[in-house]
Amino acid sequence: MTASVTMSLQDARASRNREVVDQMYADLSRGDGEAVLSTLSDKIEWVVAAGLPYGGTYRGRDAVLASVFARFDTEWEDFAVVPAELIAVEDVVIALGHYQGRRRGTGKAMKARFAHAWRFEHGVPVAFETIADTRTMVAAMS
Repeated sequence: MTASVTMSLQDARASRNREVVDQMYADLSRGDGEAVLSTLSDKIEWVVAAGLPYGGTYRGRDAVLASVFARFDTEWEDFAVVPAELIAVEDVVIALGHYQGRRRGTGKAMKARFAHAWRFEHGVPVAFETIADTRTMVAAMS
């Protein structure tokens, strides 16, 4: 009996975490970056793939806003994060999908695949990492 109760609690936690990630992507698609940021832990660790000009690790909501979100707004037109699948296991949610947009300055369009790893503590995202097709993104930048 204990194993089934434990599994049910893990499944419920995974389901709640998946719903949080799903809502953040919905907020982002409406252009509500503030809603996304407010969902994150104050001490979020946000990792962007090293192959991008703004690749690196950012800590805290302010750093994510200034170094990641603001750059998407100023450097890309119609930038979108489009998740196709969400996989949740306990305190981890994996999103598979693609980025798309048109680079300001070059006018080049891009569509690049990504995998996002979200880590949760007590129902709050505390870490995020993107693994992305940086070659496609960088090609649109030059």
